[in-house]
Amino acid sequence: MDVKAAQVGDAGELAELINLAGEGIPAYIWSQMAEPGQTPLEVGAQRAARETGGFSYRNAKVIRDQGRAVAMLIVYQLDDPYDTGDLAELPPIVRPLIELEALAPGSWYINAIATDPAARGRGLACRLMQQAEQDAAAAGAQNLSLIVASENQPARALYAKLGYECKASRPVVDYPGALHGGEWQLLLKPLS
Repeated sequence: MDVKAAQVGDAGELAELINLAGEGIPAYIWSQMAEPGQTPLEVGAQRAARETGGFSYRNAKVIRDQGRAVAMLIVYQLDDPYDTGDLAELPPIVRPLIELEALAPGSWYINAIATDPAARGRGLACRLMQQAEQDAAAAGAQNLSLIVASENQPARALYAKLGYECKASRPVVDYPGALHGGEWQLLLKPLS
């Protein structure tokens, strides 16, 4: 199972995986964007199928098992300088995330990484993280960055093992279906 660039046909699986990575925040936001009769995951699939935007299949890498995307990574370089825009216009649950992103301008940003629960324990996340480092180096980025919930112990342990350190944090804003409280932590790893 190799890491491959995602295709537009992966959009449905990407929506499921980004919702896992985003700890339910994506589905919550997509539910507010849905038209009558449309499910949140259908909205997510439409967004993943776009040609542009952070959450586009163009920024995704996947690992497939029997033709199905079972692990994914969404990664891109953050703007430098980073303009947060008017934070008051954003849903309160995403404001702390945008504030943290702004503290890592120009970094190679791991927006999301997730493995289907049935495919866990096979080193797929490590393989995707290695791919992110290779891509960051090829793009000339100086740092990698990501945001993780302080209460997500398995993810935090993986990132610490890979050399990521906490630079800043912001409180998690509660939302329906929240998996974690605590804080969002911005983790950085310099590229040598």
